[in-house]
Amino acid sequence: MNEKIVNEVKFYLENPYSLKEAALKMGISRRSFQIHIKKLETIDPFLYQMVLEKQKSNMMAGRRMGGLKSKRGASYTKEEAITIAKYMIENHMTYRECEDYFQIPSSTLYDMMHSSYIPDEVKEQLDLLAFENKKSSNSRGRL
Repeated sequence: MNEKIVNEVKFYLENPYSLKEAALKMGISRRSFQIHIKKLETIDPFLYQMVLEKQKSNMMAGRRMGGLKSKRGASYTKEEAITIAKYMIENHMTYRECEDYFQIPSSTLYDMMHSSYIPDEVKEQLDLLAFENKKSSNSRGRL
């Protein structure tokens, strides 16, 4: 068993895989591999320290990449945002109606309509439309 653990760890250290990826490649679960690594502490302390260093290095690289990954751009173009804004205004649509029509979440539509892509005069028209829609929905609720 000790030889198996040492071989698994050497595979992990010699390849550019994360712990999870290495476990998958070896056909064992991530948790089993973590247990084997913990056992390595008593089997081969030097090899164990090398694993800890690789894990630390992977974690730091992940944090750097995570910072880059989380800064994604808009999921829509300027042209799409303007087209949807004009369509909303021309058809006196609410965000919920647009959500159904365009199959885009209303929160995304709201962000889109308040983005820098939309000219200020169009934003003003959208605000007026939202106000009118709110007024008419309140009066409908009183009937």
